[in-house]
Amino acid sequence: MGEVFRQELTIADPEVLPVLGERTGMRFGYSSTDPNFSYRLARAGDERFAMSAVHVGGAMSLWGDTGTFTVAQVHGVRYDWQIGAQTGCAAAGASVLFRPEHQSLSVIEDADVILTHLSVGLVQEIADTVYGTSTPVAFDSPTPVGARWGRYWSGLARYGAGVVSSEAYAEPLVRAELTRFLTVGLLECFPLAGDREARYLSMEAQVRRYRVAVQFFDDHAGHPITVEDAARAAGTTTAALLRAFRANDPLGLTPAQYLRRTRLDAAHRELQAGDPTAGDTVGKIAARWGFTHRGRFAQYYRQVYGTTPSHTLDT
Repeated sequence: MGEVFRQELTIADPEVLPVLGERTGMRFGYSSTDPNFSYRLARAGDERFAMSAVHVGGAMSLWGDTGTFTVAQVHGVRYDWQIGAQTGCAAAGASVLFRPEHQSLSVIEDADVILTHLSVGLVQEIADTVYGTSTPVAFDSPTPVGARWGRYWSGLARYGAGVVSSEAYAEPLVRAELTRFLTVGLLECFPLAGDREARYLSMEAQVRRYRVAVQFFDDHAGHPITVEDAARAAGTTTAALLRAFRANDPLGLTPAQYLRRTRLDAAHRELQAGDPTAGDTVGKIAARWGFTHRGRFAQYYRQVYGTTPSHTLDT
């Protein structure tokens, strides 16, 4: 993942906003004749994902398009939008999706907006993994699939804004999980072009393959199995199984990494129960679970358990 950035600023001159927009991928023109106009922004993220908390004081209008998939979650006096022939009002807590190459016009007055910015490459990558296809991502509408999905996205946006504003966001694993969480939410909450039922069938197949393979690994970790054996047990190919793990594993592990982690956990339990005076050694236990390189085993072990295998065995 890219380097994290944070920025906060307050602007009273709308003519400055286009420069800010160029930096954030919002290719808009801005206008306001309101003497009470103000624009306050707090933004954080990386090159593929960012969130912005915006407060607009007074009235303003903006027009143009965005270089990312950007969802606005709004509360305010006024937030009227037009994208192509479609129009709507998002002031009362609604959400609207702005898409690249889709010109839009918005009129805003005294509003608080949470903006979720997801790069096109990121959304395409997650869609390919989740649905097991390579169909270019396109949305049919800027509004959620239905009221329930709209409420769901609102919850996601509030949760994401809270995480981004916290110290925990500096951790790569936190950022990776949040980025995937919101990208999948975008794909599910807003109407993708194409056959929705076919996508769900693909997702169900991915989940089934993942669960079968996980059970296979858990049941047979002590045997000389491979990722290919798990793929056969799940009735799929190794490439498809890899996609299933990318789409479903909460830690983002590949099948090979999951098998290694399962065997590492088993070795850990043996080390905890081991007795050096009875001849138990780190090397024997590691080898029993398929780790032939003691230094590499110690490295994996420390990454997960924060200590050395020998310390666990000796205590």
